[in-house]
Amino acid sequence: MIQTEERARKIARRVAINNAIVEKSDAYLSKAEPIAEAMVQARLNNAQIKGLQTLAYTTDKVSDVVDWIKIRIGRDEKRIGWSKKAIGPELLKTLYQELEEDAKKIVEELGDTEGLPENPQRQIHLRLIREYLTHISAHFGYIGSVRNNS
Repeated sequence: MIQTEERARKIARRVAINNAIVEKSDAYLSKAEPIAEAMVQARLNNAQIKGLQTLAYTTDKVSDVVDWIKIRIGRDEKRIGWSKKAIGPELLKTLYQELEEDAKKIVEELGDTEGLPENPQRQIHLRLIREYLTHISAHFGYIGSVRNNS
């Protein structure tokens, strides 16, 4: 009986985390559109955006995503791509500060993290990054398609 109750609590915590992530994801939609617009204006290519999104979905480390963006900023010596209009730095700020703060709030609201994977805040942060980058990628593709068909 005790094992069943504990299992039910673990499932309830995971459902609560998923619901919180879904709520945040919906809020990220409008936040992602301006940066996607700036990426289109800077003429970043779809492969770069998809590459970033793929990395986010295949890594277990937030730092891998952050380092990938920093490398792109560093390579943009002419300031015509990732550095144009501070696209890269603005994206880093959002990923590092805002999404990390959102992850922290989710963990605080959850309270009991027993039975969850180690360092649930990092896991939630990474999932929020994935959601945010998915919105950016979708809007980037949409804008490119609309402009190319006009």
